Amino acid sequence: MDIRQLRYFMAIVEEGQISRAARRLHIAQPPLSLQLKLLEAELGVQLIERNTRSLQPTQAGHALYQRAEQIVSLIDAASKEVREQDGAMRGVLAMGSPPALGSLFMPERIQAFHTHYPEIRFQWREGNTFRILELLDANVIEFGIVRLPVREGAFDMIPLLTEPWVAIVPKKKRLPKSIILSQLAQSPLLLMHRQSGIRAHDMVLDAFASVGLSPVIFCESDNVLALLSLAERDLGIAIMPRSTLRLRPDAFHAMEIADCQLESSVAVIWLRERRLSAAARLFLEMFKPTGTMQTS
Repeated sequence: MDIRQLRYFMAIVEEGQISRAARRLHIAQPPLSLQLKLLEAELGVQLIERNTRSLQPTQAGHALYQRAEQIVSLIDAASKEVREQDGAMRGVLAMGSPPALGSLFMPERIQAFHTHYPEIRFQWREGNTFRILELLDANVIEFGIVRLPVREGAFDMIPLLTEPWVAIVPKKKRLPKSIILSQLAQSPLLLMHRQSGIRAHDMVLDAFASVGLSPVIFCESDNVLALLSLAERDLGIAIMPRSTLRLRPDAFHAMEIADCQLESSVAVIWLRERRLSAAARLFLEMFKPTGTMQTS
């Protein structure tokens, strides 16, 4: 097994098809298929399920993919550190964010950074807070935007905002600007799925419990767009952070929840014990209150 095979395997998993992975890697399909078979033969396990339209990793394949992410990331980081020794700013800057928060904070900063450092390329991973924490722990990304709280003492951070959670419905419903918990309890709800270390789910249910209400939960999901798609079909009222509306600004109406204070804080974080690349350190400067970039 070598780094090239791991990169090939990761491309197959991420693309879901040999043909798309081959195009991404700029190689022909037969040698890519052969490399997958050789890797499976070397490990003595099946890594990919081939009896579906979209190729899916087996349990063993999923485990290898997670390790491959770490290995490839560490090799890229080592290469980046060596290149930085000549004073040049080049390479790939890896970061992560939830979709709505990423669109709020990342594009303008990426554009400004690119103006100063045109040889830096970006790898921007998306996922919920739990996924961003996984990527940080695995050293796949250098920093990420998350909803707090996170493990105490494990991360350094720059606070970004504190925002309210709102009740989201399709605009066509023409509902009022605010609603109370007793009214929400009369409708099916669409909630963020509970995840280890993330208290958003508990926060919403605790608000109902504090006034003696047991709401009807129609669907829980860790996919914000999935919940919005159900809300759009009028299958329930979604309770989410206000920034979620940035994903579909023209489709939904947000109602303030008037009789409770549901809110969450957002920060950009990085592992306290990890040495950040020069590019990451410079990029993080743009999140500080001054919003300025220090140039080398």
